[in-house]
Amino acid sequence: MPETSGSQPPGGSAAWASWVAFGGIMMMLIGVFSVIAGLAAVTDDGYIAGTSYNDVFLVSFKALGFFWIALGVLKAWAGFALIQGREWARIVTIVLVFISAISHMLDLTSQPFLSLLFIVVDLVILYAVTVRWEEAKIGMGD
Repeated sequence: MPETSGSQPPGGSAAWASWVAFGGIMMMLIGVFSVIAGLAAVTDDGYIAGTSYNDVFLVSFKALGFFWIALGVLKAWAGFALIQGREWARIVTIVLVFISAISHMLDLTSQPFLSLLFIVVDLVILYAVTVRWEEAKIGMGD
C-alpha cells in the first residue's frame, strides 16, 4: 500500500471533518441556548412577548418551553457524539434539527428574529452533517 504524505488520510477530507466538528459544536451551543430559552419560557410568562395570546399555534408557552428544554438537552448530547464521529449521532442530529426548525417556526410570530436565527443555524448544521459525510468520516480518522 503506498504511503501518503501529510496529515490527510487518502480519500478523506479534513475540511469536511471540520464542518462536521463545527456542526457538533453548534449543536451543543444551540442546545444550551434552547435549554436557557426553555427555562425562560417556563418561568417567565412575559418571555415570549409580542402576542396577546397564551398560545403559539395551539401550544401553550409553557409547553413550548418544556419542549425546548428537552430538545436542548438532546441537541447537546447529539452534538457531543457528533464531534466523536458517531454514525448514529448524524441521524439523530438530522432528526433533531428538523424538529427544532419546525418548533421555531411555531414561535416565528412572537419572536421573529430569534426564531429565524435558530432556523438558519439549524440549516447550517444540517448542511454540515449531510454533505459529504463519508469523506468527513475518513477525514476524522474512521
